[in-house]
Amino acid sequence: MKKNKHKSKINEEFVADNAKNINKADFNKINRKRKRLQKILNLKVFVDQKEKLKLLLELIKQYKSGNYKTIPWRSVTSITFTLLYIINPFDIVPDILPVVGYVDDISVFMALMRLIDEDVKVFKQWKSTQQVPQ
Repeated sequence: MKKNKHKSKINEEFVADNAKNINKADFNKINRKRKRLQKILNLKVFVDQKEKLKLLLELIKQYKSGNYKTIPWRSVTSITFTLLYIINPFDIVPDILPVVGYVDDISVFMALMRLIDEDVKVFKQWKSTQQVPQ
């Protein structure tokens, strides 16, 4: 993942612009960093987003396995960028700062959810019709 210039505003454009720099190697990092993501999911600051984050991890898992392909590549890269951003402890606001360090992570995540809202709805609908082992 190439570093993009920091923008003063975290929004859908921030996510979409940075997602353009995502490549297949970055996509593959998500599985390798899954334990770190799980630890982050358990932080109190992410309690309201936990189920949505789990859903995105499931979407990426199903996409990577080839079971689910009904999603634009730009959405896959946007999800990948966001998950890697959340994992990175040295982003716009370093995560080593208690609570405050995760404010930017939540902001990026919320921007992602606005950006891919329809894709998430389609995935949920697809998932409800599948008998795929979790």
